[in-house]
Amino acid sequence: MASKNLQIYKEDYLPHQWDFLTIQKRQPQKKLNFLCGGMGSGKTHIFLHKCLYNHVTKKNADGVSNGWCIYPTYSLAEELFVEPMKDIFERNGIRYEYNVQKHRFKTMYGTIKIYQLQTPHRLIGANLNWVGIDEFDLESWKNCEIAYKKAIGRLRGSDDTELFIVSTPEGFSYLHHIAVEKANDQTYLVKGKTTDNPFLPDGYVDLLETNYDSRMLQAYRDGEFVNIQNQSTYLFDRSRNVKKCEYDRSQPIHIGIDFNVHPFCCVLAHVYPYSPKVQVFDTISLSHQGQGDLLTQRMADTIKAKYPNENYIIYPDASSRQRATSSAFSDFDILKMNGFQIRMGNKNPLVINRVNSVNSMLEGNQLEPNIIIDPRCQDLINDLLKVVNKPNTRVLDKSNTKLTHSSDALGYLVSYLFPIVKPTLGAIQR
Repeated sequence: MASKNLQIYKEDYLPHQWDFLTIQKRQPQKKLNFLCGGMGSGKTHIFLHKCLYNHVTKKNADGVSNGWCIYPTYSLAEELFVEPMKDIFERNGIRYEYNVQKHRFKTMYGTIKIYQLQTPHRLIGANLNWVGIDEFDLESWKNCEIAYKKAIGRLRGSDDTELFIVSTPEGFSYLHHIAVEKANDQTYLVKGKTTDNPFLPDGYVDLLETNYDSRMLQAYRDGEFVNIQNQSTYLFDRSRNVKKCEYDRSQPIHIGIDFNVHPFCCVLAHVYPYSPKVQVFDTISLSHQGQGDLLTQRMADTIKAKYPNENYIIYPDASSRQRATSSAFSDFDILKMNGFQIRMGNKNPLVINRVNSVNSMLEGNQLEPNIIIDPRCQDLINDLLKVVNKPNTRVLDKSNTKLTHSSDALGYLVSYLFPIVKPTLGAIQR
């Protein structure tokens, strides 16, 4: 019970809705809360109820609640929030005034001011107790970023504040950035599936599954962050390719290596060639620290200290064969002096063939994939999810300097051990 006018019961909500509604009651430190859900998973319903709940319960020192409700546009807010909220107020016996010009509700508890994401520079106001944003991923990264930072800057009405965001995922947008990439002790992410809602019309899920491909279904049915704007280069499936991989000192360490200075990336794996299986148990990334830093030596020292072993096998970028770390020794010299075996061809395979080798192993067969990656390898997982080709080409898009390094390192290892062997027609008989 939140007040004499508002009662909430767990049985009235789906599990993910209740989790999202009551997170702060269970964990008060969670000030930034997100719900990512498929179509028809009950996002709009719980957003309305969370706005109501916070409006009644979150107050400043004067006992007044000040909150913002933000939608992509005012017209969408009118449709999804204003009219339904009027009905919710009436059903709960809460008198209200709504000012159309100022886009503002006023009740005995305080005010709810409505804004639109399209004009985030207009987000101005006094100290707030809560902010709710619906359909966040429909707006641009820039506008979402401005709105998010402005909202956080005004959550100072009391110690009991909350910013909550609800959206259907639209690829790796700003919601993924703040809810996953920048997650911390104050953030909490709830995911809801379309199939979690037993109250949908008959045939609704079938309609989604008929009209959407597998990637879009992961987003719009399962509420998962996937690359849907551009097709990902790699056929990576988190549900199949990610699970715990343990380091086994009795096994050689196979190391794919991408020679860069910002960063220098290694992928560490156990390989079982007759299965065939590649189990990636760790990745290591180091950046150059300035003049005098022998980066290759530091990487070798880091690997040997972290994973003592009698057998290190390196699969590097062949184009870096002559890259010199110092006037005396090449990178390859340093690796050999540290006891690393080096395996590579005279030249790198074509990028498309390297990618195809990785994809073939990622897919494996119907029963299981041939590449398994430990969940700790977040930089590699991030790469496999986000790397795309340039539009209308098979050329990797390297415009984001933070991407492609770990996946390239994996590619050098996999393409050497499990190359794509193209069939030949043989001699032509005339």
